[in-house]
Amino acid sequence: MRKFTYEEGITYYLKSISKIPLLTPEEEKEVAKKAKEGDKKALEKLIQSNLRFVVNVAKNYSGYGIPFQELISAGNIGLIEAAKRFDPDRGVRFISYAIWWIKQSILQTIQNQKDVIKIPQKTQNLSIKIDTAYLELKEKLNREPKYSEIKRYLEDKEDIKIDEETIESYLLIKRHSVSLDTPVDMEEGTFFIDLISKHSTKEIEEDVVKESIEKEINYILSHLSERERYIIIHRFGLNGEEPKTLREIGKALGVSRERVRQIEIRTLKKIRALATKRHLKDLLS
Repeated sequence: MRKFTYEEGITYYLKSISKIPLLTPEEEKEVAKKAKEGDKKALEKLIQSNLRFVVNVAKNYSGYGIPFQELISAGNIGLIEAAKRFDPDRGVRFISYAIWWIKQSILQTIQNQKDVIKIPQKTQNLSIKIDTAYLELKEKLNREPKYSEIKRYLEDKEDIKIDEETIESYLLIKRHSVSLDTPVDMEEGTFFIDLISKHSTKEIEEDVVKESIEKEINYILSHLSERERYIIIHRFGLNGEEPKTLREIGKALGVSRERVRQIEIRTLKKIRALATKRHLKDLLS
């Protein structure tokens, strides 16, 4: 049996994620609710429909000397964690919530690299064996192997005791790990980075995040007193207003500059507490 290389699946992967439709706000809320209730298929759908966003986020960290495929893997871990934690009743789009988790996971990987923290050899070997089992079974069965089949394969041929959830986690990360300079069409001279640019979702992502930020700002402003709201709006130039100095705001409110500063500090603490409670501190920073 011939040996498979991961690069053989690059073209299929890139084309497949570009074909996965983005969920509408209504579809996303419905899928997220099912995922929260324990529906694994819904959780997978929520994750898969946002895989392209991970690629775009990871692209921003490609200059740190870490293979792009590792950044993708780290981002996918963050995406999975976000999908498991996401609460659709918060009134914010999933990707806006997930971006924090994706970035944190990628940044942690970068930090680990700086600290010269390497993946244990035992973990690397297990990843290779799981991937090999998956590819061999896929060729033999002419279909996607079930996690239970991979588990049985590893137990019988490798004498490895492992649960299906671990297999699922390894494969979900491994399948979507690619390299920026991987050729996907030698005749046309097309590389992975070319397809990323072709199927970029940067504008969509920015629109979604902008919409979510506006909702969050309005939510937070609604929890402030009239005076607090006035100070924050005019200090930071929100809702189309021009930013003003402490003195200008104090004059408008009939209080001292120092009093405005005190209220601003107190209000910002309240805003940070609200943002942290809603897991959106990074989004609003």
